[in-house]
Parts: sequence; C-alpha cells; structure tokens
Amino acid sequence: MAADLHIHVRTDDMKDRDFEIFFSNSLGSKYCHFPMMRKWDEDLERAAEKRIFATPNIWIGEVSWLKAALFEDGEETFIPDTVAKVQEIIGEDQPVIDEELIQKVMDAFTEKNKTQYTIAKPQEVWAFLESHKGKKAFTISW
Repeated sequence: MAADLHIHVRTDDMKDRDFEIFFSNSLGSKYCHFPMMRKWDEDLERAAEKRIFATPNIWIGEVSWLKAALFEDGEETFIPDTVAKVQEIIGEDQPVIDEELIQKVMDAFTEKNKTQYTIAKPQEVWAFLESHKGKKAFTISW
C-alpha cells in the first residue's frame, strides 16, 4: 500500500496546536505518544484538519513506509531516495522556505529513483517553493 508525500505550507490561520492534534495519531511523529495516544475533542480535531487540509501543498512522490518497515530490502525497494530526503529535510519541524532549503530539496531530486514508485517533476516543486519563500513548510504522507 503506497502513500503520497506532500510538502505543505503553513498558513497564517494555523495554530501550533493544529500540528499536535493532527499528528498525534501518526506513529513516528514527535506529537505521537504511543501507546498513550491522546483523544482530542472532536470539534478541535475537525478544526485542525480543516486548516491543514486547506494549506497549499505539492506532491513529492509515492512511498510505502509500511512495506519498507516489513521487508529486509524495504528502504531501497519502497522508499525513493528523493522522498526520503525531502522527508528528512522538512518533516514536521516547519523550517522556513529559503534559498538553502530550496537547494536542499532540489538536490534531493538528483538522486536516482531505484523503486517502482513515481516522483514529482523537480521544476514544479522548485516553482512551488519559490512562490512560498519566507513561509514555513511541513510534510504529510497521505
């Protein structure tokens, strides 16, 4: 089962709590405290999701984090290097989109894709990041 990694841009109406709520059930997230996962008020969850769903975003590529974890050669077979590097560069720490970050992301697209999964066109990702300079970014696997 594949997922899609996207870079999202934080909007002015977002709150820090939105990230905590949204990522609280994502294993591996700094906001997830498994097995003591917090149950949020349903209205808070919906409001956080609504704000995050509305953020500008761009598709980076396909990935199967689950298959990668299950199989011995999983990382080489199910995680394109570009996707892994973009996730590592941005993740959920919300770095500011600047020239240095854009260059790091573009460098990730020079990696050879040794998987069956597809990745985005680098020029489209570059244009998206350029158009959102000065804003904070984060990634989501959908």
